[in-house]
Amino acid sequence: MTAAGIEVRGLSKTFGTVRAVDDLTFCVAAGAVTGFLGPNGAGKTTTLRMLLGLIRPDRGSATVAGASYRDIPAPPTVVGAALDASGFHPARTGRAHLRVYCAVSGLAPQRADEVLELVGLASAGGRRIGGYSLGMRQRLALAVAMLGDPRVLVLDEPANGLDPEGIVWMRRLLRDLAAQGRTVLVSSHFLTEMQQLVDRVVIIDKGRLRFQGPVTELTGSQATVVEVRTSQSEQLHAALAAHDGVDVESDGTDRLLISGSDAATVGHTAFAAGIELHWLSEQTGDLEHLFFALTSGAGAHGHRTSNASEVGV
Repeated sequence: MTAAGIEVRGLSKTFGTVRAVDDLTFCVAAGAVTGFLGPNGAGKTTTLRMLLGLIRPDRGSATVAGASYRDIPAPPTVVGAALDASGFHPARTGRAHLRVYCAVSGLAPQRADEVLELVGLASAGGRRIGGYSLGMRQRLALAVAMLGDPRVLVLDEPANGLDPEGIVWMRRLLRDLAAQGRTVLVSSHFLTEMQQLVDRVVIIDKGRLRFQGPVTELTGSQATVVEVRTSQSEQLHAALAAHDGVDVESDGTDRLLISGSDAATVGHTAFAAGIELHWLSEQTGDLEHLFFALTSGAGAHGHRTSNASEVGV
């Protein structure tokens, strides 16, 4: 299987007066499970829909294996997507639904039974979808995505409706698929589960990139985000910039987010520069806490880069 990744470059989309996605740039590599995270309204769904050719961007590009979705000759064999687990005809059986997709995609009808087995629905393939639970419909949506044995998977909330056993099953399956060299991009609100599932994360807020990189970079024992508030934010930003390895994100208010340092060092730097702090806090080691530190109240013009190979907006 040839490796294929996802590349988003300068992607922007506006609906009326709302800038849903704003000059967004990130990459998703093969051989890993990447979490696509952000608050409600951050632009995740719009980004995925542009990636899959369902919405045209105003600017920028989103490619899979180096090509836009519309230019891929046989899309099901390259990218499989599950964005919605509700678009099924309730009177049709799971097997019949999959065979319709096989016929449309030029795949052998027996592939339907193979993916039913893969997602744990072999015994339910002859049942009408109207009798499926939400968790079963999630499995069926994944089966549709896997029909063409794609190199890239794009999944939106795949664990929604699954019981704890099903969540563990999903985690193992996605990790196995990534271990085969596939690209797996998972959008989810379940941050605790994401910490256990993903190898890398892409975090966006207000349509812009806040962080991309290995999840261990955020949750490792030394990973820290320091939040400060001061009326002298520009002066503190300049003082901290003199320290090697320290990244400072500003939203244009009195709030700064600092990575690559700790609260004691930030406080000492402020004291030495004669800067008065109104707030100083530190979050470390937990994806959920660090996610909110990176997104809660962050402005649309913040800037953060995790290292020289990562891209910040």
